[in-house]
Amino acid sequence: MSKFDQNKSYSIGVWDLTFYVVDDEKDDYVRNTDGSIRIFHAPNMDYSYMADGLDVDDLEESWDA
Repeated sequence: MSKFDQNKSYSIGVWDLTFYVVDDEKDDYVRNTDGSIRIFHAPNMDYSYMADGLDVDDLEESWDA
């Protein structure tokens, strides 16, 4: 767990967001030729609104980073 300095102010941003696509007719994920789920990114999107209302105390540190 990260401890944040109570005497400082912080902003929260979004670093990376991953998408998948569902084929509605098959009710299944769009897949790669090897059968794994195809992963997409939208690099030109602004995700800053996703952190609105979050406080640093709401966050849990990722151990795989």
